[in-house]
Amino acid sequence: MDHEISGASTIDGVVLRSLSSHSDDRGALTELMRLTWLGDAPMPVQWNHVRTNPNVLRGIHVHVTHWDLLVVSEGEATIGLVDLRKKSNTYRKSRIVRMRGDAMSVISIPPGIAHGFHFPRGGVFIYALAHYWGPIGDEFACRWDDPALALDWGCVETPVLSPRDESAGSLEELLRTLKGKAGWCESD
Repeated sequence: MDHEISGASTIDGVVLRSLSSHSDDRGALTELMRLTWLGDAPMPVQWNHVRTNPNVLRGIHVHVTHWDLLVVSEGEATIGLVDLRKKSNTYRKSRIVRMRGDAMSVISIPPGIAHGFHFPRGGVFIYALAHYWGPIGDEFACRWDDPALALDWGCVETPVLSPRDESAGSLEELLRTLKGKAGWCESD
């Protein structure tokens, strides 16, 4: 049975829900999302399927307006989360969540939660966005290894990053950038 994993995220607004697979001689079916699971998240408008190589880290990113819903369908991912919403009960709280394709779950990440995804051995994930993705205006980044994030990724070696993530600044630089952005609400 699908259910929220209580206490799994410990960051306000982030929801981690286990998913059930139904198997028979033909294979397996897993429900990835139901509208009733969205809670405060708006309806997704874009779905992406991503195959990622071993030791790739995507992030740390934060969005001003859009939510992410993510399911790891193959492999294993380490999800790093940091709450950047000043008036949240979990402001600046960090959390690592592990997700696996052989025990599928879906995580809902609201705006204002910095997040990154590390795949130690590679994998496949599917994610939905509540707003159409674009590199300008709603996606901001900082260094994955900034000590101010307080995230223990467990990486044995430096992960493979995109050029943008490789050149990202510090968390403090990110927070200064966000302060001047339309739509960034520090009261959430």
